[in-house]
Amino acid sequence: MYDYVLQYGFDIESENNIQNIKKYLKNNNIKDKERKWRPHITIDLYDCTNQNEFIEKVDSIVNNIKCFELECKNLNDFDKETLYIEPYNKDRLLELKLDFDNVLNDYRKQNRKERIYKPHITLCTNENINQSLYDLAHNVFEPFVAKVKYIWIYNQKMELIKEYKLKN
Repeated sequence: MYDYVLQYGFDIESENNIQNIKKYLKNNNIKDKERKWRPHITIDLYDCTNQNEFIEKVDSIVNNIKCFELECKNLNDFDKETLYIEPYNKDRLLELKLDFDNVLNDYRKQNRKERIYKPHITLCTNENINQSLYDLAHNVFEPFVAKVKYIWIYNQKMELIKEYKLKN
């Protein structure tokens, strides 16, 4: 488990666009094992027993981040188990990940330090991501530009600990 998860959140228009795709899949009997998060991109998972200390560290990074846009042009999957929207222009996400890692490295989950960061917006987690599921998702997926407007800190119970509204 983890103590905290850091996520990027979207403006309402982008969030609604993503939710509509997820609802369409659900309405077409596609099972989804993902936890009921709002649409997001996960930054990482962290352990820290002192919540105030962790928030202070995140504050020091987030205060310098402004809203930014991501081009969402295609669907992809991880190991035929997770269907996701892949941001096309990931440079800003990768730069910010390095900033977060530099400040929060001591709190990062050890097993995640070895993983390559692949920012994505999960649509569905299911053991059977196949061509028919891709075809179904493509019925409603249109490339769009998502605006990253928030950074959220959640605990493992999915309770929002802090929301940062990014500056324009």
